[in-house]
Amino acid sequence: MAKSATKTRVTKKQVIAHRVKSQKDLSPKWDGHESWSSDQFNKHFRMSMEYYRLEYSGKDLKPKIINWMSQAGYTKDQIAQFKKTRDNRCNLTMGAIAANLLRGMPIARADFNDGRSTAQWLGEAIQKVINEGSHDIEEEETTEAKPVVPQVSIQDRVREATFNMTEEIEDAIESFSNDPESFDPKAFKILNLLRGKQAKAAHARIIRDYYQRHYDEYLELQEGKCEQLKEAYSHLSKAQVKKIIAFYNDLLSACEMLMQEAKVNRKPRAKKSKPAEKIVEKLKYMKQDEKLKLVSISPTDIIGAKELWIFNTKTRKLGKYVSGEFSELSVKGTSITGYDEIKSIQKTLRKPEEQLKEFKAAGKVALRKFLEDIKAVDIKLNGRINEDTVLLKVQ
Repeated sequence: MAKSATKTRVTKKQVIAHRVKSQKDLSPKWDGHESWSSDQFNKHFRMSMEYYRLEYSGKDLKPKIINWMSQAGYTKDQIAQFKKTRDNRCNLTMGAIAANLLRGMPIARADFNDGRSTAQWLGEAIQKVINEGSHDIEEEETTEAKPVVPQVSIQDRVREATFNMTEEIEDAIESFSNDPESFDPKAFKILNLLRGKQAKAAHARIIRDYYQRHYDEYLELQEGKCEQLKEAYSHLSKAQVKKIIAFYNDLLSACEMLMQEAKVNRKPRAKKSKPAEKIVEKLKYMKQDEKLKLVSISPTDIIGAKELWIFNTKTRKLGKYVSGEFSELSVKGTSITGYDEIKSIQKTLRKPEEQLKEFKAAGKVALRKFLEDIKAVDIKLNGRINEDTVLLKVQ
């Protein structure tokens, strides 16, 4: 069986990994296609088309079409007409077909596409592009073209660094391919290897995702339900398959562990401090009481205070909020937060004008016992502030 006929689905990560490791032409080959079965041929065709879809754009593959035209006997005039058309007229399917034909794909096969000629289809597509692009005007360059500097994203840098970390892993997989019988999965300390490469969570995630499909494929092979996989890996014994599964399992577990360690060691994100004005913007309070000659302090002064004195002009209650042992007073919506529910109390004033005048004149020492000296029942504060409440003082 031809080796290329047994390839499975190509992912973009595979293409990038191999591109980093080698600069060789990795496009699918068609060597030995004469001996392939119909299923093998169709599978290889789908795989090759997917490769070009992941690796190139239609514009990138336009030179492939021009190259094929020169080999297929097109005149210089026809090739020039095709070149002059806008690049976006060249679609990816045309380019991929041309690339495959250049790599050895047969022009026609009786059990593929009802025996129709692939070269004929490509020729018709080329002629359509020429006809539709006959009026395309090439824009003349009025300024000297500046050299294009390729922009490498952070993701690309991380991905490239990641695949540079997998050289030993690839060597281990290659050693299994060369001699599966003597392969020992326990000989490879993947976790130590990745730590030695200073692999972070981002690197571990890319490595895990890349090798996951290989692991899944061997698990599916071990189940024995897929005839194609059984045929493709018929040269491996059950014990050998078990070995490579153990290797991949250790590899994926190492990646998961590095990712989990990163979560545990990650510093908690510092909460962005909210401006005091923003915190108290919904607080409703009485700004002043002309009858009692009271003026409220700025509500922003409450934030971080240890004590807050208030007076409710409607209920005649004087109250004091005391912060908790390990907290400070703050505001949430229309309520006070961070106060000690036991120590924060209020009392009803019988003679508000006289008693509030004494309150204004009292110093810090006198205020400590000011509520205690008022002969009234202690009432616990509930934290709510309303339009009848004057904010007297904070400490």
